[in-house]
Amino acid sequence: MSMSVYFEKARELGQMILESEPAIKLSDAGANFDADEKARDKFNEYKAYHRDVQIKYQGGQLTQDEADAESRKLAKMAEELKKDPVIEALVNAEDEFNTFVSQIMNILKATITGQEDSPCAQG
Repeated sequence: MSMSVYFEKARELGQMILESEPAIKLSDAGANFDADEKARDKFNEYKAYHRDVQIKYQGGQLTQDEADAESRKLAKMAEELKKDPVIEALVNAEDEFNTFVSQIMNILKATITGQEDSPCAQG
């Protein structure tokens, strides 16, 4: 069999994944997020703060106590983000899609390695 057959089947699988319910939910949630300036602003604020903390930590500019305090603050900020229904829907849709794709990858891996009867090969 020609290698192109395998590549075509991979493209077909990719297209099927894009048309799946988890992918459609993710696309819709992403569009809602993009349309919600308040949600985007909150998320971007968190991302910028997280990046700044990470840079300080990697640069050795934070004591352990400061790093712990920043970690707690970031966790609190993340919890606040989850209270926004648009952000929550996006996070949930991303989780669902990632789980779906991971299950597909596990099935492929199990099939290729001949372990189709293993629990990770079940979808």
